[in-house]
Amino acid sequence: MRRALMVGAFGLALGLAAPPPAFTQGEHTLEVEVVDPATYLKTAQHGPELTDQTYEAVDGGQTLALLDPKTGALYLLLTEEPGEDPNELVYDYANQTVTVTGRLYERGGMKGMVVLSVEPPQPEPDNPTPAPEPDSPAP
Repeated sequence: MRRALMVGAFGLALGLAAPPPAFTQGEHTLEVEVVDPATYLKTAQHGPELTDQTYEAVDGGQTLALLDPKTGALYLLLTEEPGEDPNELVYDYANQTVTVTGRLYERGGMKGMVVLSVEPPQPEPDNPTPAPEPDSPAP
């Protein structure tokens, strides 16, 4: 009986123990694609051809996510406070590559980011102007 009480008390103590704190990696800057996580997880599709579908999903209540093309990591969008819109800073960049700065969190294999700033994609020049040739020295 005493053994059963000790085992039960031990189990109760484990159940009431606070979960480990979220692992935070501090503030980071990443180059990511803003994606619909449902489409990406189900079909592995992403890219500008899905923009209309992504906006339809978001307007229906889907939260966007950030896909790191270098690592394949998918980051859930998090907010500072309950009730804030996690899509607010990245909504206009659906299926585009942007540079985001924010705080990264990880727990149980899930990754998330509180986005603090977004730098839109830089347009690529159509025809770069060649640099002028240096003047040759006078004889």
